[in-house]
Amino acid sequence: METPYDIGNIPGPKMARVVTPEEFVKQFKKAKKPLLIVGSEISQEELRKRVEKLIDLGITTVATGGSIRYFVEDGYDEKVEVAVLHELTNMLLDENWKGFDGEGNYDFVIFLGITYYLASQMLSALKNFAPHIKTASIERYYHPNADISFKNQFKDEKFFQMVDEIIDKIGEE
Repeated sequence: METPYDIGNIPGPKMARVVTPEEFVKQFKKAKKPLLIVGSEISQEELRKRVEKLIDLGITTVATGGSIRYFVEDGYDEKVEVAVLHELTNMLLDENWKGFDGEGNYDFVIFLGITYYLASQMLSALKNFAPHIKTASIERYYHPNADISFKNQFKDEKFFQMVDEIIDKIGEE
């Protein structure tokens, strides 16, 4: 079992299953309506390039916090939705929310580049109050409150390699 990155993060008996990129893609492909939520931790250009590839694959993406400025700088601002993370979580909790496209709520929510302690709390809310949503963390650190998560990856090269594998396998469709 993986150890939470933040030792103060004690999630209870239900903890995320650690997955490989291949296992993540299997779960992703089962989803009818995935949503990618990104935060200000995508300030690193290498990570931002990868997020833009996911956007280009057609995944509905929401910029939260300071991340919108990066999409504006890179010319992607019209390809992403913008929301406050806490309000977005509240909308996701509502099974009747129609989503950004008006066609219904999302069934697979992916977190990437969100400050660890914020993502942890939002994932906890979804885990405990939104059984209609599966959650995934493709962050650099293990998130026990997600349904599935990467294990702790402290080296950029390994983390980027895992994200690249996801992009390649989703792009194969």
